[in-house]
Amino acid sequence: MTGEFATVLRNATWEVTRLRRSQRIWLLLIPAVAGPIGSAIADLYLRVPSPGTAEVLGLLITGGLAALVVLDLTALAVGEDLALRTHFLTFPLPQSRVAALAGRLVVVVGGALGVYGLGAIAVTGLAQYLVAASPTAPAPILAPGHLAVGLAGLLVFLGGVAAAGAIVTRTVAQGLVAGVLAGVLVAGVASMFLIQGRLTPLFPVALAVAGLAGLGWSLVQYGRIES
Repeated sequence: MTGEFATVLRNATWEVTRLRRSQRIWLLLIPAVAGPIGSAIADLYLRVPSPGTAEVLGLLITGGLAALVVLDLTALAVGEDLALRTHFLTFPLPQSRVAALAGRLVVVVGGALGVYGLGAIAVTGLAQYLVAASPTAPAPILAPGHLAVGLAGLLVFLGGVAAAGAIVTRTVAQGLVAGVLAGVLVAGVASMFLIQGRLTPLFPVALAVAGLAGLGWSLVQYGRIES
């Protein structure tokens, strides 16, 4: 177990190096920087009626940006070696392929969740600072706290779908497309449940569980390719 953990850690460090050398690491700044800035501009320009509504709007902006980042980085982390480095899969390695992929996924999925959390905290603070509370303002369509947690579940789900899609198709592009299509489907289903008043905390929990299952399946299948 200690050896496997060390291997995962080394591959996570290498993934950070790869992101830095390819300049993709700057993508991780988008949700934490562009999310709060876009939210603040929307709060002032649209004259949002209450801090709660401003939080919901900001969380949707930040979560949407984080979703794009997790889809892009996950599809690349899984699909690059499959598409471009076939020798990696046809010769034995001095380390576990599962641990190698796990290290990369820890960085890209965990990093996207981390910067989303930073953006969500900033959005909440800006909403309370920029928008004045009004007793006559309508209640937000969703509780901001529930939405924040639900979007985290969505990010895990999208990461799982993108990883599984890249494993099945062995290409970056198709893994990304699979994640985008899954995101559109989830948005449609969530909107329908919201309109019908049936959207409960069980929905994002189910998304997170499905995402973790997708990530776990990807790890298992990655280790079995060409075996």
